[in-house]
Amino acid sequence: MAGSRSSDGEKERRSSVNSSRWKNETMKVILTDPQVLDCYICCVPLSVPVYQCENGHISCSSCCSKVHNKCPSCSLPIGYMRCRAIEKVLESIKMPCQNSRYGCKTTTNLNQINEHETLCPYQPCSCPLSDCSYVDSAEHLGSHFRKRHQDSAKSISYNSRFTICLNSDDKYCIFQAENDGVLFVLSYSFETFGDAVTLKRIGPRSSEKKFCYDIKAKSHGNVLSLLSVAKEIQRWTEDPPSKGSLLIPNEFFGSSSAQTILEIRIWPSR
Repeated sequence: MAGSRSSDGEKERRSSVNSSRWKNETMKVILTDPQVLDCYICCVPLSVPVYQCENGHISCSSCCSKVHNKCPSCSLPIGYMRCRAIEKVLESIKMPCQNSRYGCKTTTNLNQINEHETLCPYQPCSCPLSDCSYVDSAEHLGSHFRKRHQDSAKSISYNSRFTICLNSDDKYCIFQAENDGVLFVLSYSFETFGDAVTLKRIGPRSSEKKFCYDIKAKSHGNVLSLLSVAKEIQRWTEDPPSKGSLLIPNEFFGSSSAQTILEIRIWPSR
């Protein structure tokens, strides 16, 4: 009996030690099927609060009202009983941002990772030159371009007006700011009604720093002008003209002119 009591005491001690150890440590796990933590109804990652029906089917709170509190899997009521176990799992799972390779150090809850990555300032941006496959954060991309492709961009200073001449076969022109290396792409396309010109900035969608620009086309005393805010893009492509383009009618510069002459000014909005 004494030996049995000693054995039981040893088991309790080991259990207590193991329990204490896990309280003070993190544990890495591998989810072989990450969708197991998705809502049964909308199929997006679950967020607290989580509800379950009596058969154990789980749902996020917003979906419960959408299905009028009737489980679509078994028709039992859902939206009244919380699934605390799943909620604890969701609150304990932390995920690194997928942009960690580009410098992001954020680690956040599973149900918040999509929102973070949509607004992450380290979103990967591609080099605007078609023969270069470099991809990195906007800051590192600016350094790469300055080192490897300096002759492929026109260096500009903010708030200083400059003039460019575009030939009929030009599709785009790249500008790089002298002080911070930010890259801009001026797109130029020929349409049946005339020419379309727009300016975009290569950078993350979530960037708090916006850039304004002013484009002017002058000919024989006539002036066409566009004042707008540069849209952020992560990869430049030859898209059709969109809202925010300066439209230059045919023969605005004269039927004999083979060039389009533009005056441009770019500056940070704040």
